Amino acid sequence: MDKYKLKMLLESDEGPKLDFKQSLSLETDGEKKELVKDVIAIANSRGGRGYIIFGVEDKTKRIVGIKDENISEEKIQQIISSRCDPPVSIKFEIVEYDGKKLGVLTIYKSSLRPHQMVQNGVFYIRRGSTTDVARREEIASMFEESGSINFEMSIVRNANLNDLEPELISIFFRRSGISSEWGNLILLESFGIVQRDRENNNLYPTLAGILVFGKYPERFLPSAYLTIEFFDQIQIICGNIYSIIKKTINFFTQKYPQTDLWALFEAIGNALVHRDYYDLTRCTAVKISERSIEVANPGCLLESNMIFSMGREIIPRRRNPWIYQKMIILDDNNLFLKAGKGISRIRKTYPNVKIININSQNTFKIILPPIDKL
Repeated sequence: MDKYKLKMLLESDEGPKLDFKQSLSLETDGEKKELVKDVIAIANSRGGRGYIIFGVEDKTKRIVGIKDENISEEKIQQIISSRCDPPVSIKFEIVEYDGKKLGVLTIYKSSLRPHQMVQNGVFYIRRGSTTDVARREEIASMFEESGSINFEMSIVRNANLNDLEPELISIFFRRSGISSEWGNLILLESFGIVQRDRENNNLYPTLAGILVFGKYPERFLPSAYLTIEFFDQIQIICGNIYSIIKKTINFFTQKYPQTDLWALFEAIGNALVHRDYYDLTRCTAVKISERSIEVANPGCLLESNMIFSMGREIIPRRRNPWIYQKMIILDDNNLFLKAGKGISRIRKTYPNVKIININSQNTFKIILPPIDKL
C-alpha cells in the first residue's frame, strides 16, 4: 500500500468498500468474530477491492495509530479462513503514516460470493457504512451472479401448466421454426419453460417460463409488473413481459401518435428483461414529467459490466439470458435484436441522457429528455 493510495482512502468517507476502525485487537473470540463479520460484509458487497483501516477514529477520521504486537497477515488469514465459508482473500500491512502505525487490511474482489459466517450461518453485507445481515433476495442474487444457482430455471411449485399462455407458446414455437402444439411436454421441458421436480417427478413452470409465457406472473412474483407515473396519473400494467411491452407501447402510442418513442421503448424493454426479479419489493417503474423521462428497475449492472462500455462489448454479460433469448424470438418491435447496441444509439442520439448505476441500492436508471424533446 503506497502512501498516496492510503492518503486517498483516508480522505474518503466510509462506505460499502471502506471502513475505519480505531483499534485492532484479536485476543477474544468476540473480537475475532467482529473482524470476520466486517470482512464478509465488504467481500459480499458489490464493487472492487475493499479496505479496513485500523488506527483511525471512524467519526472524526483522526489518526490514533495501533499497536502491532502479535498481529500478522498470517494470523488474520487463519482467523478468517476458519470462520468464513468460502474463505476471503486478504492482505494485511502495517504502514507508517504521520508518525503513527496504521493497519491496512485489503479485501480482494471475490468471485465466490456470497461468503458466510461459519459459526452462525449468517451472510453479511454493507449498507452504506454499516455492516448488516443480507436479505433473502440479496443472498439469492449473489448466488446467481456467482453461477451457483440459476434463477430462471427454478420451478414454481404452486403453478401448473394452466398458468401458461397456450397461444403465446404456440407463437414462440412457430417463430422458432417448430411445428408442434403448445402442450408438447417434451418440447416445453427441453426449452426450459417447464422443469421436472426431482422429488415427485411432476412438471412445473419455471420462473422464467412464468415471466415470459405466464397468464398472470404477478400471482407468483408480486413485483412482476410495470408502473407508469404519467404526470399526475398512475398506470399499472400487469401480465407477462411480452404483453407488458405491447400494452406499454400501445399506451404511449395512443397518447403521442406523431412522436417516435423508440428510445423509451428500448429502455423499458431492457428494464423488464434484465431486471433483478429476486427483488420482490420493487417493480420496474417509468416516470414521465415535464423535465424528463425516467426508467428505473431493481438490478444494477453485473459486476463485470461498466457503464462506459455498455453497447461496446461483442458479447456483453446479461442478467436473465434465457428470458432475453426468448424475447428476441417473440419481439415484434425490434427492441432486442441489436444485442445491447440500443444504449449506444440512445447515447449518440441524446448526448444528455443520464445512465445511473447504484450498486448500494441495486438500482439501474436511464433518464431521457422529456417527450417533447424526443
